[in-house]
Amino acid sequence: MGPDELFQRAVIARRYYLEGRTRVQIAEEFRLSRFKVARILEEALESGMVEIKIHDPGSIDVELSTALQRKYSLEHAYAVAADTTNPADRVEAVATATAELLQSILREGDVIGVDCGRTVTHIAPHLNTLPHCEVVQLTGLAGALTTNGADLTRRISEISGGTSWPLYTPLVVPDARTAKTLTENRQIQHAFAQHAKVTCAIVSIGAWAPDTSQVYAALPEADAQQLQTAGVRAETCALLLDADGNRIHGLDDRRMGISEDTLRAIPTVIAVTTGPEKIPATKAVLRSGLISSIVTDTEIAAAVLA
Repeated sequence: MGPDELFQRAVIARRYYLEGRTRVQIAEEFRLSRFKVARILEEALESGMVEIKIHDPGSIDVELSTALQRKYSLEHAYAVAADTTNPADRVEAVATATAELLQSILREGDVIGVDCGRTVTHIAPHLNTLPHCEVVQLTGLAGALTTNGADLTRRISEISGGTSWPLYTPLVVPDARTAKTLTENRQIQHAFAQHAKVTCAIVSIGAWAPDTSQVYAALPEADAQQLQTAGVRAETCALLLDADGNRIHGLDDRRMGISEDTLRAIPTVIAVTTGPEKIPATKAVLRSGLISSIVTDTEIAAAVLA
């Protein structure tokens, strides 16, 4: 091929790939057929004159994320690679990715539902802007002041500018009678009434152990052990699951939070989870069908795909 033809190939490739011209426009400029232009562009690729590189977005492992999305039929799936093996860095990486996902999918008028959870509470500092949305607390209070759902609900509503609907009640109460009494409180009733309006929920995944589940930590040790004997291995929104994702109802009359049916009806439910100790629990929650999306670290993603 002569230098004139090589030059023409380079110019046509520049017009198409860098200047955004269509094949029809290029064909008219160079008085060639569209098929000839298509062939020249193919030759530019085959010869190495043009190289196309697709850069993965930030720390998201695209291959793992795609596999996770397909296997569990998810709406969104992010497998996030942290720069180090430090657990705190993993939490921040997953929280950052979750914040970016929320900022990309939320629209004005959406209603955000918020679960309690240590990783979930790291999301707010990474949110820059949100459309005007109301924010609803999905589950009662558990854990420290800075890791409970009420604080996160408040912080997200400050960013979105929408009404905040906190749920000022313990996540787990001593008995069914106490739960019934609390649900007669007008403020709590108003918060529960908002659950059916939620369009996007952010939930945590708990493994059934004191350090990995705020539900477990909120129970007397004897109660927690009894539920473990009954097969509980995971929870989300204090809804208990066995290893295969089947519901175990042993806590339903004492938990203060969104109902299973209402959670399943929410269009987008994003689970946020990190750490190898959460692998079996994450698999259980994925199998349960309670969530539609997940943001997790690459170690969990690879394990639940194995």
